[in-house]
Amino acid sequence: MNPVKFVPFSSTADSPFWVEYCHLKLETIQLSEDAIDVQAFYSSLEARLQCLGGGKSLNANSKSTAAAAAVTDRVISRGTLLGFNTLEAFSKIDKNSLLRDRFLRSFQDTDDEAACLGSLTSFVLLTFADLKQHKAQRLPLETDALTLEQAFHRFRKSQAQLPPFFVYTKEDPTTFYPLSKDCQKYGQNLVFGFLDPSRSSTSTSSSGNEDENAPATVPPMGWPLRNLVAFLSMHLNMGGTSVAVVSLRPSRLGRMEDDELVPSASRSKGSRHSHLCLEVAVPQKDDYLFDGGKYKVVGWELNTRGKPGPRWAADLNLKLMKWRMIPSTLGCSVARTLLGWGVRDFTILDYGTVSYSNPVRQNLFTLEDCHFNNGQGKPKAQAAAEALQQIAADVKSRGVHLSIPMPGHQEPRESIQASVETLDKLIQEADAVYLLTDTRESRWLPTIMASAHNKPLINAALGLDSWLVMRHGGGVDTPNRLGCYFCNDVVAPENSTKNRTLDQQCTVTRPGLAPIASSMAVELMVSMLHHPLKHCAPAPPPDRSIAFSPTAATTEGAEQDSSPLGVMPHQIRGSLVSYTMMTPTVPNFVHCTGCSKPAIDAYLEDKVELVYQTCQSVGGSFLEELSGLADFRAKATEMIENMDAADWDVEEDDEEF
Repeated sequence: MNPVKFVPFSSTADSPFWVEYCHLKLETIQLSEDAIDVQAFYSSLEARLQCLGGGKSLNANSKSTAAAAAVTDRVISRGTLLGFNTLEAFSKIDKNSLLRDRFLRSFQDTDDEAACLGSLTSFVLLTFADLKQHKAQRLPLETDALTLEQAFHRFRKSQAQLPPFFVYTKEDPTTFYPLSKDCQKYGQNLVFGFLDPSRSSTSTSSSGNEDENAPATVPPMGWPLRNLVAFLSMHLNMGGTSVAVVSLRPSRLGRMEDDELVPSASRSKGSRHSHLCLEVAVPQKDDYLFDGGKYKVVGWELNTRGKPGPRWAADLNLKLMKWRMIPSTLGCSVARTLLGWGVRDFTILDYGTVSYSNPVRQNLFTLEDCHFNNGQGKPKAQAAAEALQQIAADVKSRGVHLSIPMPGHQEPRESIQASVETLDKLIQEADAVYLLTDTRESRWLPTIMASAHNKPLINAALGLDSWLVMRHGGGVDTPNRLGCYFCNDVVAPENSTKNRTLDQQCTVTRPGLAPIASSMAVELMVSMLHHPLKHCAPAPPPDRSIAFSPTAATTEGAEQDSSPLGVMPHQIRGSLVSYTMMTPTVPNFVHCTGCSKPAIDAYLEDKVELVYQTCQSVGGSFLEELSGLADFRAKATEMIENMDAADWDVEEDDEEF
């Protein structure tokens, strides 16, 4: 016998499917990673599993669909969707074990025949929905598993749904039966059939050069045949025998209404069909054993590179995450407030694009920006720069679409070099820098650049209901230099985006915080620029870190840490829980990873090498060694251990208290 090749399924999921799934993810599923029952369809026209939305195939509540309308033109495949909250969990799943366990659990079920037969066309869909970027990744899995056109139509008309497999006897080929474990009761000379989703042509070349003695070539068969043969071997004990199998390939397969008659021979005479009848050698049960007596299950769908990996499924336009927090950002509010102070020259740097959730909370973006590039969104930097020009005619603004290299985020050296050189040039050209990025590590490189070039830098960050605005100290030679954003830390910045769930990926905070923090950031910068020492000015001592009016009587030394507009605190920390603010002062930390002298010297010596090594470093170890933070922490630990081990002399006091 000639070997048979199989045509694997290629799956698709339309936009309504992903919209429905993401709606359930936001409203119902949230952080749960429990399996969800889904449906897909395939027909004889193509080897493609189609996952449809609109309530037809996605069912998070796992309710029965037995009462659904009869479907007689497509084979319904029951499957499972496993949605992961993080890309790391999605990537590390043991796909082979999952495939084997999911399939064999039903296929080897001796009590539930319906589950066993359903496993022959079952599938698993692994997903990671990156709603922050409005994308979803999927890794689909399709498990393995003619003569009388009227008999087939009569058979499918009698079924509520189109069965993928059927049986008839050679003695009576006009009567079809559904495949079952006891189908041998229908007779001895059984013919097994399946609806073949492959569209391979069965015609042969007519060039006249064929070798008449060459064996006939068996065209590729649809994937369900693999599972049908396994079922015959494992459940009907037909291993070692040869069976007749019909590959049913109707050219047209429309849905049949309840009152529709079975097509007559004259009606179907003009239809072209390519049904095939094969004699298949059924393997023994032991032939399916691999890896020390375990069954091996295959069927992971290949991606565009020909490997069993994930594929981008769809671009999604979704609403905001609302599980734990509410999103907001700072850049637009800062720019609008600066306009009020007469600032007219802006350089805006951002690497994101405008999504449909942005206009409601970022006042420089509109829905037109969301529609840009077929819904992909206009680059945020470009959109913000153009919006500022529409507000004030004399504005000079430009947007720079640039990714900031970050500690722990590995990138090629060439990419890092281009980004570092561009960002360094922009900071040197600026009069002041606002650092308003989302993650801790994204603030490191602008911090070290501003310190290296002695540029004023205002840092603003948001929590759920709290906010921070601070001004960084000057260069390394500034006397009594104030601390930077990283001077309070005893660990180096690293990749904080790893293994984060969907809600943790969003910049989330109470909506009112962004305008408050943005206004404070602008006012602090304006006050700072009115001081003779500008960003190198000292901060007020604790007893003067309170409300101050320049028209009131001043204490001695107030002119050193205040400007004509008032005091200039180092930090402003506010809370919407208690509606309070405090203004602490933190001096420069000699081992800071963002502004210490060793870090600044390394940057000035070879900025690309420093950034490259920092990005490649795991756990921030490179920066901690460079700045001396690792030694500082080790000495502190040793001192604490010595204190714990010391013998304390306690005088016994006879007096009772």
